[in-house]
Amino acid sequence: MLHAEVRVAGAVLMLGDVSEVPFTAPSALGGTSAALHVFVPDADALVRTAVAEGADLLQLPADQFHGDRTAVLRDPFGHLWIFLTHIEDVPPADLRARSADA
Repeated sequence: MLHAEVRVAGAVLMLGDVSEVPFTAPSALGGTSAALHVFVPDADALVRTAVAEGADLLQLPADQFHGDRTAVLRDPFGHLWIFLTHIEDVPPADLRARSADA
């Protein structure tokens, strides 16, 4: 079984390959109601790599009102991934105004 582990504030998040254990991938269930949000240094580069490896691009990388460059993909198992690269700190008042305009 393939897996990856990430430590966040002392907690371990483990992602595992469902092909060898008795779990069902979202693709077998008709989709998923959750998405994994991951901040990365370069969302555009990661999108190019993910698409080349078989992911479906659902939303092109684009600068968002909240100060992040964001893209949305679906992996071959049906999991949704939102990759973000932080590009600017937006003051709260500006965030409210931008949100209303978005």
